[in-house]
Amino acid sequence: MSSHSTTKARLAQLVPNAIGLLAFDQNCNVIEASGVAKSRLEDIVQINQAKVDEEGFALLRDAGIQVMVYKHDGETLAVYTQENSL
Repeated sequence: MSSHSTTKARLAQLVPNAIGLLAFDQNCNVIEASGVAKSRLEDIVQINQAKVDEEGFALLRDAGIQVMVYKHDGETLAVYTQENSL
């Protein structure tokens, strides 16, 4: 199994209602985009500016979509879900 497939499988286990994943580095270079995130690359600017808590997490909402953000060691991971699916 490729690491890309492994990542998707782990994400599906951790967030079963995920509809997209966006990962990027501190320079806003895309590392991975899947699902709805492929068509929402412009979100990188807003996600990058999001204020996170002391553990590196933030929650954003936009038009019925919830974006769970985690920042760590210069990389950002954003997981998209339907707002009412959690």
